[in-house]
Amino acid sequence: MRITTLEDITSVAGAFERAGINIELSHRKGTFTHPGRYVATFLNMILWSMALITYSIKNFNDVDKLVPTLLYEMQFLLTISKSLVFLARRKQFLRLNEALEKLAWRGNQSERELWNHQNRRVHPITRAYDISCRLTIGSSALLPLLKLLYYYIWYNEVVLTLPMPGTFPYDISVPFFYILSSFSSALVGFYCWNSATAVDGLFGWFLYNISAHLQIMRLKLEHLLQLQADGPQFQVDFAAFITYHKQIISLTLELDAVYAPIIFLEVISSGIPICLLAYQLTYLSDPSSLIFICALLSAIVLQLLLYCMGGEKIQSECEELCKNIYLLIPWYNLPPKHCRLYLMSLMRSQRVLALRGYFFTANHSLLVWVFRTAGSFTAMLNTLKDKQK
Repeated sequence: MRITTLEDITSVAGAFERAGINIELSHRKGTFTHPGRYVATFLNMILWSMALITYSIKNFNDVDKLVPTLLYEMQFLLTISKSLVFLARRKQFLRLNEALEKLAWRGNQSERELWNHQNRRVHPITRAYDISCRLTIGSSALLPLLKLLYYYIWYNEVVLTLPMPGTFPYDISVPFFYILSSFSSALVGFYCWNSATAVDGLFGWFLYNISAHLQIMRLKLEHLLQLQADGPQFQVDFAAFITYHKQIISLTLELDAVYAPIIFLEVISSGIPICLLAYQLTYLSDPSSLIFICALLSAIVLQLLLYCMGGEKIQSECEELCKNIYLLIPWYNLPPKHCRLYLMSLMRSQRVLALRGYFFTANHSLLVWVFRTAGSFTAMLNTLKDKQK
């Protein structure tokens, strides 16, 4: 029976394909299929970041102009940082994926069915995140065109605006430079969309892989309980169960190690954009930007949910496995030669498998903390705005 692989998660696999990174389980995994395209879009992202920084310095005393600029700067900084971390460790990411999938291939038919059932759940989650990113990029690109048509039809004026504020060494009111800047901003959106969907979607895929393996362990435990404790097959299956548990712990710790900097960046960089978006909704100077603000807010919230609730899911699965090992195995009836194996599995199951971003543990409490921090910053900005009146 065929198992579900990363290539079957079309939204994530499509993002890697558009970015030009090979994810096949071969010696070429992690290599670039279109290195020139990736470098060009990355350099374009850097140029727009410089234009945003120049614009924010120029309008430092104007809160209404500074807030949208800071919003874009924070998102660009997060996207660039996560992309650099992924590029530096891309072979580790894909080797981890290969190890998780190969371990699933070794299972029997019922275990593969459980793997497929569990990992199909990640498809609608990554699809929803991909759609939210598309809506954000699409609304940002369409708003300037709609403004141009509106003012031209109703007021017979040509109003040229860009999706993002920025200071350039040329005049964007000149049609050539305006078209060039618009095309450049579209490339920025293309890069952000693919980078976010690939890196964050891959994390969601890993979470459901680990969760599937933990559920397969519970299935193995149920099969183990059907055997006679003093029989020879019990000893073999019990040893295989402990080996499987050791492999899952090792792969989970590897996932924690490779994603730790990304989780750290996600946590420290998400509260401020939520705060800035909430502030813009409070003082909505341009009603036409409401769709973009809501789309971007939904994408950021989905990002946080993916990391925080995903970490919570791993913790709950580990706790459930620990309870099953302690409560279901008849340890009081085990022969002395099996007690040592049982003690080993019990001690390992009590180890909390948490996903940490150095100083943060990805769980429900972290999600609440981020929203509370964003609310505090929003109140501070509102107070600053009132003082300027």
